[in-house]
Amino acid sequence: MYKKLAMLCVLGLLASAPAAAHATSITYNSVAGSDSDGPLSASAAFTTSAGQIVVTVTNLISATTIRDVGQAVSDITFTLSNAAGTVGTATASGQQGNISSSKVVTDVAGTPGRFIGVGGGVYTVAGSTVTLEAIGGGQPTELIMPFVANGGSFGNTNPGIDAHNPYTIGLGTFSLALSGITANTTVTDVTFSFGTGPDAFLAGTPVTTPPTVPEPSSLMLLGTGIVGAAGLLRRRMTRATNLS
Repeated sequence: MYKKLAMLCVLGLLASAPAAAHATSITYNSVAGSDSDGPLSASAAFTTSAGQIVVTVTNLISATTIRDVGQAVSDITFTLSNAAGTVGTATASGQQGNISSSKVVTDVAGTPGRFIGVGGGVYTVAGSTVTLEAIGGGQPTELIMPFVANGGSFGNTNPGIDAHNPYTIGLGTFSLALSGITANTTVTDVTFSFGTGPDAFLAGTPVTTPPTVPEPSSLMLLGTGIVGAAGLLRRRMTRATNLS
C-alpha cells in the first residue's frame, strides 16, 4: 500500500512539473519612424520550432491615414541565435489585392511570394541572418499594406498607388524550413524597411519575451525532489503504523 501511495505522490508531482517547450515565440514592433509620405510602423511575430521558423508581418499604419506605397512594408531582416543551417522549402500566405486609383481594394488570387524570392524579390540566409525582401526582379509588388476588406477603401492614398498592384492586404505570413532551427532558437536584430527602393529602415524592439525553457539542471533537481518526497511520505506512514 505504501508503494502505491508513494507512486501516486510521484505522479502528482510529475503532473505539476513544467511541460517541455516545443516552440518559442516573440514579437517585435518597429521603432517610431516617418518619411516624406508619412508615418512608418510595422510588426513581426516569430515562432521557432524544430527545423522551421514562421514569420508574420503586419503593417501597423492606420488604413485611414496611409498615403502611399512608400509606407508599405517591403522587407524584413532578422538574426537567429544560432546558425540557420541548410535552407529548405519556403512558403508564403496572405490576401492579395489591387488598389485602384480611386483607392478601392479588390481582392485577387496570389501570395506575397516575392518576399521568399518567387517571381523576383530576395530571400537570403547568411549564417544566422535572414532577409525577406519584395524588391528586386522588376517592379516591386506584393508589398504589405494595412488590412481593408474587399471592396473597402484606403481613404487617404494617392492616385498613383495602383502602379504597384497587387499588394498584400493585411498579414503576410512566411514559413521557412531551416535545418539549424530548434524550439529554443530566438530572434534578435530585427529591421523593417518600407517603399519601393532603398527607403527608410527601422529597427525592431521586442514587445513579448520568449518563454523560459527548463534547463537540464532544473529538471534534475525536480526529479531529485520527487524521489525525496516519495521517500518522506513512506517513512511518515511507516512511523504512524508503528505507533498505532
